[in-house]
Amino acid sequence: MLRLILVLFLCCVALHALTPISAQAAGDALSLCLDTSTTIEAGGDVSNKELAAAQSACAHLQQSTQDHKTLTRVNAAAANLTAEAQRRQGKH
Repeated sequence: MLRLILVLFLCCVALHALTPISAQAAGDALSLCLDTSTTIEAGGDVSNKELAAAQSACAHLQQSTQDHKTLTRVNAAAANLTAEAQRRQGKH
């Protein structure tokens, strides 16, 4: 019985410890997605690697975001990033 209580306690501690990490990762993905899109819109330089990472972050957010306002912003950023990627492919 004592072992069961200990296992349940440790599981709760582990879940509690992981929550801030996943929230921070989601915030980092949101920043990458939106910031890269904003940079492109402003005429700034973004490498192909940064563009690909931002597209991946946006795609992940489109799948996992439930907030309607955030999803609208992510969708707009994703469309901008896709347009930039297509423009770059047309150049080569």
